[in-house]
Amino acid sequence: MNAASTLRKLTATEIAEVLSGEVIGDTAISIDDVDVIERATATHLSFVGDLKNLNRVRNSHSRLIVVPEVVRGELAKYSDRTFILVPEAETAFLAIAALLRPHRVRIFTGISDRAVVDSTAMIGANTNIHPLAVIGRDVVIGNNCEIQSGVVIGDGCRLGDNVVLYANTVIYHDIVIEDHVTIHASCVIGADGFGYRFVNGGHQHIPHYGTVRICSDVEIGASTTIDRAKVGATVIGSGTRIDNQVMIGHNCQIGRHNLLVSQVGLAGSVSTGDYVVCAGQVGVADHVHLGDGAVVGAKAGVNRDMPGGQTYLGSPAGPAGETSKQLAAFRRLPEMRDAIKRMDKELEVLRAKLFNDRGPEVESAAA
Repeated sequence: MNAASTLRKLTATEIAEVLSGEVIGDTAISIDDVDVIERATATHLSFVGDLKNLNRVRNSHSRLIVVPEVVRGELAKYSDRTFILVPEAETAFLAIAALLRPHRVRIFTGISDRAVVDSTAMIGANTNIHPLAVIGRDVVIGNNCEIQSGVVIGDGCRLGDNVVLYANTVIYHDIVIEDHVTIHASCVIGADGFGYRFVNGGHQHIPHYGTVRICSDVEIGASTTIDRAKVGATVIGSGTRIDNQVMIGHNCQIGRHNLLVSQVGLAGSVSTGDYVVCAGQVGVADHVHLGDGAVVGAKAGVNRDMPGGQTYLGSPAGPAGETSKQLAAFRRLPEMRDAIKRMDKELEVLRAKLFNDRGPEVESAAA
């Protein structure tokens, strides 16, 4: 059963009261669910976040739409729709989504008799260990934690309070996870880094003796991997948000409140300052440092240190303004090549004409 179907419908007036918004249109119109503007039906509430996207209303089936106050002057063009005006549309829309599709309430179930928990492990109050989870020797898990099915926590790990590990996540031995950390499904934290020496014609594994420390208030997306340090610790700073399928190599030092988006790859010993952003598919070479507030655009390849407070694009990455000019020039290369060919032909014609007009005198001067 759809979660929304368990709740009553909401009218435009009721939604406006919840949001302290203003209804423009039919106050009695009602909805029973929410969806994005492109896929919404006549019984769905949707939203438009800014003036640039308002024209999406025209092709939508949604009849009731949350919009920001800044679009008020354009709403007369869509007189067949009902709008709810609020200061910030997406935040308001999600508030209604929370009413219609509330998250499931956590229930305390304790330690499942189908979980494998070593007798030396210490489990805090109000912590759930779900079926088929495996907890190793000398593990310490804090209060109010959620350890879902299939999670493996290796020997000697230390987890703080309010840690959530989603299904099938693997935490290798002796890893430290501080308070208020969420790690989504199928992550691997603490595997050895990609370190080998070429010895006697083969690649010999380099042992890793370090750990991983994930500081407080970190969220890590599904299927992300964070390697343990050779020595010392790979560190993820507090407040950082890591997307799905991100790779963080051994001995990386990630600052506070970073945003690392899907398929970012950081080689060993990369370091970042605070509030750094790496967009999707950014690759960073080993031992590179990204300064405070640096923003690296999608698909960029970073092979040298980047000072903070700037935006970088391209491969190899450079300052956004400079790289944008280079990319613009690169896109014009076929046109520029054709222009040069035309100019060469015109120059040949001019030379021939000049030679014919002035005869041997020109040939002598050229010599």
